[in-house]
Amino acid sequence: MNGTTTVACPRQRGVALITALLITALVTVVAVAMISRQQLDIRRTANMLEADQAYMYALAAEDLAKKILEQDLRDSSNDTLLEQWGTPIPAIPVEGGAISGSIEDLQGRFNLNNLLDSSGQPDPAQVASLQRLMQQVSFVTEDLNLSPALVNRVVDWIDPDMNTSADGAEDQEYLGVTPSYRAANQLMVSPSELALLLDMPAEGAAALRDLVATLPATTAVNVNTAPELVLMALDPNITPQIASELAQIRRNRPFETTVEFTDKLNNDYQITTLAASRVGVTSEYFLVTSTAAIGRTQLRMYSLLARTGGRVTTVRRSIGTY
Repeated sequence: MNGTTTVACPRQRGVALITALLITALVTVVAVAMISRQQLDIRRTANMLEADQAYMYALAAEDLAKKILEQDLRDSSNDTLLEQWGTPIPAIPVEGGAISGSIEDLQGRFNLNNLLDSSGQPDPAQVASLQRLMQQVSFVTEDLNLSPALVNRVVDWIDPDMNTSADGAEDQEYLGVTPSYRAANQLMVSPSELALLLDMPAEGAAALRDLVATLPATTAVNVNTAPELVLMALDPNITPQIASELAQIRRNRPFETTVEFTDKLNNDYQITTLAASRVGVTSEYFLVTSTAAIGRTQLRMYSLLARTGGRVTTVRRSIGTY
């Protein structure tokens, strides 16, 4: 019996070759996809670990700031820019990166929540101060004009009622814009809320950011740490020249008491219109900015600290913006 041999034709061999190539290509694509997915998972996990590590370092910087402020309270009876807390913490090498930070006196700024008195009504003296501050900011900032009407919009934003004041804005105005939203009708928790006010230019909110604060209680302005623009906003009779002279005086010898400051105004500049209750030489509220750079991750944390009763506690924290 004769055996038979089947010889594949060239066409069959071509189909088999193509099939083999397609299978090889498919396996290669799947393998590459699996490797890419694995690399992505590894990178995501590394990012999460770095972010957690950066956050823990930022918390450590916050704790260090608390210790510095507690020690400062034991060592001095007033708060000035010449003290240890006023010096930024330089970059400190840590495992995987570096951390740095700074402490700022928030009572050197104008507290926006001071605009309402204890009964929840607008405080005329504080309203006038914020109007002057906006005028001064407009004067020193090119192409910026902050309308005095914006002060009434701040008042309407934080007061508990829905009554729109003259030039103010409440829900009915904010619901008419796109996208629509409502007024907070509570105390501000961040200066970034200024950007939400009706007709507030972005440049205006940015220019005011480092001059204002949103503290949970009524506070006096610390005249030892306040910028000159904030000093000028305290009273209409404090001119740029007077504010500059006061800043120079405190650089050489900070004011020890409120009476010393008001006497300086009365005796040297004949300014008797500033209420002593609106100014001070000590502070309770501070802002700690902690920056941690770990690997490819950089985290910036803002901590509002309150120093009362000899202890420093954290009021709130935020990541990325204050």
